[in-house]
Amino acid sequence: MTSQEINEAIRYFNSIRNSERILIEAEMRHRDKQRFDDRYLNSTGNTVPSNSSQPPYYVWDPNAEPDSKWGIELRIYFVSDNNTPQALLSRTRNNSRHGYNRFDKRINYNKLVWEMFNNGFLLGQN
Repeated sequence: MTSQEINEAIRYFNSIRNSERILIEAEMRHRDKQRFDDRYLNSTGNTVPSNSSQPPYYVWDPNAEPDSKWGIELRIYFVSDNNTPQALLSRTRNNSRHGYNRFDKRINYNKLVWEMFNNGFLLGQN
């Protein structure tokens, strides 16, 4: 996504904010925790949730990290509508994750999520 498309996506998310239609999660290896925590605090002015063993902030135990987990994964779950920007839709996947049925879309795009953090969004329900 271009900078303009990211800004358009943030405007869209701001328009549906506080409607329980957006959820932001972070999942990472234990060795990435401090780097994420520091950047999150710097971006949002807030600390991460105290519980790091469940969403929206999940840090793998150092002894249980899967081989396929290669870094910090930031996800946005949201309910789309007719105003969802096309550039945003082109990066999304239809959401089929168990327990997240109320959200029809999911996007894993760290650059967008960090920009959302810089614009007042936080981990969890927004």
